[in-house]
Amino acid sequence: MTKRAYKLQEFVAHSSNVNCLKIGKKSSRVLVTGGEDHKVNMWAIGKPNSILSLSGHSSAVESVTFDPAEGLVVAGAASGTIKLWDLEEAKVVRTLIGHRSNCICVDFHPFGEFFASGSLDTNLKIWDIRRKSCIHTYKGHTSGVSVMKFSPDGRWVVSGGEDNTVKLWDLTAGKLMYDFKGHEGQIQCLDFHPHEFLLATGSVDKTVKFWDLETFELIGSPGPETGGVRSIIFNSDGRTLLTGLHESMKIFSWEPLRCHDAIDIGWSKLADLNIHEGKLLACSYNQNCVGIWVVDLLQVGPYNSGTVPRSNRLALEKLNSNGNLGNKQPVDSSRKNGNVARPSSSHGLESGLKEVKLTSSITDDSGEAQSGGRVYAAEAAASAKFQHGHTHVAASIGEKRETNMAIDINGITNSCKSLGLEISSFIPRRAPADSERDWRTLNDMDIIEAVMQQHLTFMGLMKSRLTKLQVIKRFWDGTDLKGALETMGKMGDHSVLVDVVSVLIERTEVFTLEICAVILPLLANLLSSEVDRYLNVALGTLLFLVRSFGHVICSTRLASLSLGVDIQADERRERCNMCYKQLEKVKRSLPHLIRKSGPVAKSAQELSVSLQEV
Repeated sequence: MTKRAYKLQEFVAHSSNVNCLKIGKKSSRVLVTGGEDHKVNMWAIGKPNSILSLSGHSSAVESVTFDPAEGLVVAGAASGTIKLWDLEEAKVVRTLIGHRSNCICVDFHPFGEFFASGSLDTNLKIWDIRRKSCIHTYKGHTSGVSVMKFSPDGRWVVSGGEDNTVKLWDLTAGKLMYDFKGHEGQIQCLDFHPHEFLLATGSVDKTVKFWDLETFELIGSPGPETGGVRSIIFNSDGRTLLTGLHESMKIFSWEPLRCHDAIDIGWSKLADLNIHEGKLLACSYNQNCVGIWVVDLLQVGPYNSGTVPRSNRLALEKLNSNGNLGNKQPVDSSRKNGNVARPSSSHGLESGLKEVKLTSSITDDSGEAQSGGRVYAAEAAASAKFQHGHTHVAASIGEKRETNMAIDINGITNSCKSLGLEISSFIPRRAPADSERDWRTLNDMDIIEAVMQQHLTFMGLMKSRLTKLQVIKRFWDGTDLKGALETMGKMGDHSVLVDVVSVLIERTEVFTLEICAVILPLLANLLSSEVDRYLNVALGTLLFLVRSFGHVICSTRLASLSLGVDIQADERRERCNMCYKQLEKVKRSLPHLIRKSGPVAKSAQELSVSLQEV
């Protein structure tokens, strides 16, 4: 029988005590640790020796994290100083000073070169990496800020403190949005639901609490547990919360509030959790050692039974007959705390995008106010906030009826590939012959539940895609095509890239050599996709770029250097060199595509011929 949980490895991470660690969320293959020895060490999970050992701090390192692309690491020290390392070059690229005491938590903004830091000085700061400065300081906690996290859409940041409170900050208005009171101990962990208006918080008071971010009400709180709550994470399907306690893990759902399973695990100071390919990866530390643990989620409840919890009423009760989200009744009005501004519910998805200013002030290293500073996010995504509704995806599907109510998906899979989704993931499979009677005897509620579970997953994916497209639209509206393309590169979402490129190719006048240098790496990476439509869009766009700029790129690279300094010519030559490197990468990808059948092979062959001509 497969083990439900096991220790993957344990190793000595520092010459003195480990203070903090973080898993790389993008790959789940790397880990960064900070210690009393003033070092920041990076590890490949499963390997005994460090990849990098980064020096620079003059005091103990008390907080670390990766950026979303895992190319940077930021670390806060006991002195309050924050340092940023470029991992490719293994060197410090920023030293930021502003906190007056220990910097004990850091978190990167999901879209953009910003991060937040929290300190024992009670302040939460937002930093702009490019400006090398603090662009806003949020004040409100009466004790140290122990944990913080940006919302998935990047519009909010939530902080938990040693004052037992959780504060939700609006980056658009630059002010406190709500103050959640209810915990009786320091806040140690928190997480946003991936699709819904929901926040989970964990505390040393041995409780987990679920908060509705529409009504700001407490939905429920299981426990208390036997020890403090160390770390929490929502499963990627959004149906359960995985909760790391002192030496165990519990899996909760909400509405109805229920514990599905509990597992005894010998980790001590659990510091971080991440989910990857059906496994929960957990990292803990004790003195100078780090332990890495794995939990097979398919072996624990509710997933080991082949079923998942009934869809949470938090989502289902909001779906009215029009497919829109209705108002959810408060669960316990006596739990409501605070008296601060709520978000307007009148903002819909059609409201477009808004420039999210991180207030009108920038504070320098000493904390003094200056002008400027801004970050972009999707206003509409924030008003939708991980809900389901308003988005409708239509497809003309030929319906095939069968006596056992199974659905033939062969005729619709290809037609829906443009969505960037595998439709078979959202449609119930044909029932086996010996279970046809069970399908025919299903009652209406069982059928509705099965359909809604698939529907909510599908809508969650489409909502995430819409959010990203709205962020891109903000750059488009500002005629900043280069910024839009660079942002898409950070998102790493092929479906969004194809959506935008499909529009760009209809407006060929927007392409310049500068745009060509930015978009070529994205198209080259898109050639690794398994979706035929993505490949056709990439190949068609590459063919246009080669025919339009191929001769310019080659002639500029081969031209002799002029005497004197010509900045414009140097920049042009540099762009052509960048384009040439990417076209060489594309050329190496073509033989594999040519061996495929159909339009992809034909387009790849045509592109190969064009590349040889230039």
